[in-house]
Amino acid sequence: MVHPDYRPDIDGLRSLAVIPVVFFHLGLTWMPGGFVGVDVFFVISGFLITRIIAREIGSGSFSILDFYVRRIHRILPALLVMIAVTLAITSAFFAPIDLYNAAQSAAAAVLFSGNILFYLEAGYFDAASYQKPLLHTWSLGIEEQFYIFLPLLLMLLARLRWRMDIFVAVLTAVSLALSVTTTVSQPTAAYYLLPWRAWELGLGALLALGFLPAWRSRLVREAATCCGLLLILGSALVITRQTAFPGWAALAPTIGAALIIHAGSAGESRVGQLLSTAPAVWIGRLSYSLYLWHWPVIVVFVYLRMAFPDAAEATGLFALSLALSWLSWRYVEQPFRNPAAARGRRTVFVTAGVAMAAVIAGAGVLVVSKGFPGRLPADAQRIAAFSLDYPDRMPECFWDVIDEKSWSEPCHFGDGQVPAEIAVWGDSHAPALMPALDGAAKDIGLSVALYANGGCPPIRNFQVYWVGQEHDCLDFVTQSYQSILANPNLKLLVIMVRPAIYTQGWTPYGLAERDRTDLLIGDKSAPLSSEADRTGYFLEGMEQTIRSFQGTGTKIALVYPLPEAGFSVPDSIVRNAILGAEPADVSLPRTLYDGRTSDVIAAYDRLVEAYDLLPVRLDQMLCDDDSCSLTLDGDPLYRDSNHLNKTSAQRLAPQFAAALRLARQEKHVEN
Repeated sequence: MVHPDYRPDIDGLRSLAVIPVVFFHLGLTWMPGGFVGVDVFFVISGFLITRIIAREIGSGSFSILDFYVRRIHRILPALLVMIAVTLAITSAFFAPIDLYNAAQSAAAAVLFSGNILFYLEAGYFDAASYQKPLLHTWSLGIEEQFYIFLPLLLMLLARLRWRMDIFVAVLTAVSLALSVTTTVSQPTAAYYLLPWRAWELGLGALLALGFLPAWRSRLVREAATCCGLLLILGSALVITRQTAFPGWAALAPTIGAALIIHAGSAGESRVGQLLSTAPAVWIGRLSYSLYLWHWPVIVVFVYLRMAFPDAAEATGLFALSLALSWLSWRYVEQPFRNPAAARGRRTVFVTAGVAMAAVIAGAGVLVVSKGFPGRLPADAQRIAAFSLDYPDRMPECFWDVIDEKSWSEPCHFGDGQVPAEIAVWGDSHAPALMPALDGAAKDIGLSVALYANGGCPPIRNFQVYWVGQEHDCLDFVTQSYQSILANPNLKLLVIMVRPAIYTQGWTPYGLAERDRTDLLIGDKSAPLSSEADRTGYFLEGMEQTIRSFQGTGTKIALVYPLPEAGFSVPDSIVRNAILGAEPADVSLPRTLYDGRTSDVIAAYDRLVEAYDLLPVRLDQMLCDDDSCSLTLDGDPLYRDSNHLNKTSAQRLAPQFAAALRLARQEKHVEN
């Protein structure tokens, strides 16, 4: 039996929301803004749920407990089944570190707090999105957090006899203003957190509360729905990852959805009729399950294949996602949404609680076991451990320093009882170097000071513009530079950075950094234009830094660029072991390395000659004419795609022996 309030055009609008999301995640380049479908979902949800709440409050029949019973029936069964199946599959095929992360996000998704977890995880060391099979559950967190507050707010407004629409309009405007004014400065919060997203659901809520008069004119409805359709499709085709989002950009798809919804409330339109056709309605009815299942399907495929799907594979993945979504809709969603399947409140809450607790417990086992490495063959377990093979004291010397922004006080390695004669200065590649220096420095009796900040080269007035994360290098460089210059004992300064991300941006090959928004460079005022010479700008800054130490008595050692894998090296080896495949050729074609570094290496050679620097050429022991090895003595070189693991750094210690001996000799000469 069809409910009298049922609107097939809204089911069709759901299909218009979910299809762009799926196409975007499948990597269709002609739809770079397909993620705006989520924003369309927010408006639809705000409209439908608020309409139910407001109608029941008006009739005096609203019950907050019954409301949450309906939410449990609608959301939880399909979600829990998808999470349980995803955890089972990832337990079979994922490397321990990736399974650990998936289990964390599973627990968060069950508690509808995935958006908060992903906000907290966002940053330079965050795993690639195609290693996160439950990343898409962030939007469910937004919705359910909204529906914690909305019913209570509307009940309070009804009791106070205040106009619901006016009050909700004010709150919606405040949230929109927050999003518009801070998306650029707080992009990660703006994307993942409720205060920045509430206005999108609020927009739908305003339609349900009658904030706008009905559009009785057929001509107005036709114009509105055509504009709405163009705004949604145009957003999906024009907006990109580089667009500051949500902010102003999110107004296009959300207003588009609102125009279609509001016009349909007053009568028919041709767009409404198009959205009410059988295929659109069918996909719309599957949209929740399709949204749930498509992302894990894509992630598992990409994870196992270590490559993005081609056109034929993308078609197959879409078909598989559609089939799974139909099964979920038919055998999970429908039975629980059917009133005949309803039970008493107590039974529903207890059953939901037990089911949620069971999934959380399963996820908790995987988290506590660090991804259950014992399921792997012994050699694969050993290789998997390299993903966590960090240098000693990383929290106190790097991660916590980033949070506290105390850059003038370095961490000391080697012989901590003497003043630092050696300093290591750079971005996140600098701490990875410390195991190579720490032991040797102790043997010689030298102290090494570490100054490092992820994504920040030691260049004054050099700013990194990082869409998706707050980033400011100016304080780090200024304070660390002054601290280094003020050290009268300093004999050797080792500079190590990852030049290619400043000269060219993220690695264009592989999946490790595929889904990251552009990393831009410039000065304090603005990033460089797209036509500017990034390489020249970076190298000029490096030369200015080196030149500033001339005459100070400090020798500078310049570490040349390392190969960038484009994929997690330990994971790739473990993945092959899990699949029973032949060991992978874990190397990088020399052409890719040269394409990312040849200009920098040529410039480094010139700087070495001009300023009598000590060149440290780790690349020469890793690369031959054809390729660059990403293993060292048979073990992964990196803990991820580009950071040396502790074991590899220790094995590279002899490469720094000459520099350390120089510092020791100069120390003895002074003594």
